[in-house]
Amino acid sequence: MDFDLIRTAGQVRFLGVPPEVHETLGSTNDEAFRRAQEGAPEGLVVLAGHQTSGKGRLGRTWFDQPGRSLMFSILLRPKLPLPSYPLLSLALASSAAWIASDMVDGVAIKWPNDVLCHGRKLCGVLAESRALRAGDPPVLVLGVGMNVNYRQRDFPEEIWERATSLSIASGEEEIEMGWILSGMLQHFAGLLSAAYQDGPEALRDLLRPQLPAPGSRVKITVGDRSVEGELIELTDTGALRVRDARTGVVETVTAGVMQ
Repeated sequence: MDFDLIRTAGQVRFLGVPPEVHETLGSTNDEAFRRAQEGAPEGLVVLAGHQTSGKGRLGRTWFDQPGRSLMFSILLRPKLPLPSYPLLSLALASSAAWIASDMVDGVAIKWPNDVLCHGRKLCGVLAESRALRAGDPPVLVLGVGMNVNYRQRDFPEEIWERATSLSIASGEEEIEMGWILSGMLQHFAGLLSAAYQDGPEALRDLLRPQLPAPGSRVKITVGDRSVEGELIELTDTGALRVRDARTGVVETVTAGVMQ
C-alpha cells in the first residue's frame, strides 16, 4: 500500500473517528457492515490497498490492481429519512468530482453515482443499506473506488475505451493518494453537515449544480427500457424527474444509468 496514503489515513478523523487500514480485503463495504454489526460508530472509514471481491453497481465487480486505486468505505448512521439516503451517495460522488477537478479538467458526475473524466469512468460510488437489528434504522455504507495511478495498459482490454485514471488524465507518472483521501472526506463532511443541520432539501440544493441543468435533454436506462426527455429536477430523495419526450408524462426515476 502507498506509504503516503497510510500516513495520511493515520491522521484523518472523519467525524472524529480514526480509520481502519487494511493491506487486502475482500470488500471494504462488507468489512464496514461487519464492523457496524459490532457497534462501530458513524464515521468509520475502512480503507484497503487491494480488494479481492470488490463490488460495483448492479452486481458488477470492481477491477483493481494493488496500490493503484483509492478504495474505501464509510459507515453512516444517517440522521435523514430513509428515502433520502441516495442523496448521500450522490454527495460522495460530488466530493470525488470536486477533488479530481483540482487536478484535471473534463470532470463530471454521471447520475446517480459515477464520476467521469472526458466521458470515461474515473470513480464509482456503491451505496448499500441494511437494518442490522429489528426496529433500528438501517445503516448506510458508501464505498468508493477511484482510479488513481493506472496507466491505460493496466486496464483489461474490454474497458480500455471506458476507463481512465487521474494519472492518465493529468499526465502525471505517480500521484499521491493521501491528499485525495483527505480532501474528499473533508468536502463530504461539509455536505453531510448541511444535510444533518438543514435537512435533505439543503443537500439537494447543494448538489443540483453538479448535474445537468433543468431543461437539459437526458436519457436514463432503467432495466430494459429507457426514459428520454427534459430534466425537470433533482428531488430530495436523489431521484430525477424527467418529462418523457414521447408522452409528455413527467416520470420520477429513482434508479438507472444516465447516458
